Amino acid sequence: MERTFVSLPTIHQNPCTAVPEVRQCSMIQAIVFDADGVLVKPPSWFVTRAHELYGVPKAEFMAFIHGDFKRCTIGALDLEVVLVPFLERWQVPVSIPEFIRNWLEHENAIDPVILQEVRALRASGMPCFVGTNQERNRANFMRLEMGLQSETDGVFASCDLGARKPDRAFFDRLAKRLNLEPVGLLLIDDSHENVAGARAAGWCAEHFTTRQAFRKRLPSHLK
Repeated sequence: MERTFVSLPTIHQNPCTAVPEVRQCSMIQAIVFDADGVLVKPPSWFVTRAHELYGVPKAEFMAFIHGDFKRCTIGALDLEVVLVPFLERWQVPVSIPEFIRNWLEHENAIDPVILQEVRALRASGMPCFVGTNQERNRANFMRLEMGLQSETDGVFASCDLGARKPDRAFFDRLAKRLNLEPVGLLLIDDSHENVAGARAAGWCAEHFTTRQAFRKRLPSHLK
């Protein structure tokens, strides 16, 4: 029997975010899961842990995340290089490789409930991919050490695509890599902006809130 995936309205929308009208989505050919916030749920993000371990000011770390680090996530800069002046200023007493390794290990936390849903979907014949904003180190860590390359049908990171969600280029390039029409792709993401970007690119998209809500509504979407 042919599957259909019915798109549900997104609730509690940010009124400043223009979201294309939700439409009925049929003939979904693949599902793309966001990583952080959906498949990956650490107890805290490394900004908090770096403050606890090394006294790194949270505000300054966040400024780095929204500045040079963002350029790393589209492959324009290398994390090992851009971290140098920041670790010196913050007087972090470990090497850059150790700092990055601690960062990766701290956020190594796959949600077992969502992972089980991915496994069930794949067992039923539905291809499942990861589509995530990541720099090179973490993208490779997710694929190999977190096991997402083997647990899904592929991990696609912004550093490889040269564009971040919610930019249109991210969705267009990923659809091209998969050799699928946008209308046949469903994004599961916890960001309203990413959901809006996917819909604007012609994808179907669902806003992820909690794993309980996701598990409850998923069976009714697979026909």
